[in-house]
Amino acid sequence: MNAELYARTHRGNVGDAAFYRGLCRGAKRVLELGSGSGRLLLALAAAKRELVGLELDPGLLALAKRNLRALPPSKRKSTRLIQADMRDFALPQRFERVLLPYNALYCLLSKRAALACFRAARRALHPGGVFALDVWNAEPFARSSTRDDAAHDDIEPVVTVHHAGRTWDVFEQSRVRRAQQRLDVNYTYLPREGGAAVRIPIAQRYYRPAEISELLERAGFAIEARYGDFSGRRFTQRSEQLIVIARGL
Repeated sequence: MNAELYARTHRGNVGDAAFYRGLCRGAKRVLELGSGSGRLLLALAAAKRELVGLELDPGLLALAKRNLRALPPSKRKSTRLIQADMRDFALPQRFERVLLPYNALYCLLSKRAALACFRAARRALHPGGVFALDVWNAEPFARSSTRDDAAHDDIEPVVTVHHAGRTWDVFEQSRVRRAQQRLDVNYTYLPREGGAAVRIPIAQRYYRPAEISELLERAGFAIEARYGDFSGRRFTQRSEQLIVIARGL
């Protein structure tokens, strides 16, 4: 995967960095699962905070290491990156906050994998610590009229990005398999200056809000709040986003 193009396409949601900064205010140890290119790590880094980013993809991990060089020395010294699988990791320290942001949950393609991740997050928390995640709300999509599972969505333009002195038009095409709650998304990057296209496939398994709640409870969490956006609006089944705040029992 071309980590640079991926990161320039997936830049988070409006307000998410400020939301997580507020959630982590006063926390001395914070762990982000699926930390990607380090976008949120840059926002959360603090001189007196131990901040750990856990990422499996080597390309994204290398990009994060480069991006974190922009931090001042005091913040860079207290920020670490670890290559590990969010479904099965063990760290020697415990954290006051564990974060699973920006649809990272949907990269786990089975309930078993999601439950394993939640249990690993629970083990990583201090007693009474807070676990937070956000995803796009799959409930309206799950309830919408079904089509042939093998059907492909039309190719749609999504964004234009600049990288390596070139301008790339980005197109998205998705294959839906509703019985498995699967979305196989393909991003195609076409350089305006000519040359070969770049394609990045991303497999997702979306979870309905009730499934997320059930899995969190099975993993030993009590849900404290659910929001429909990063301004703190109450979650409803029609909300575009689902932000969950849970505390370890």
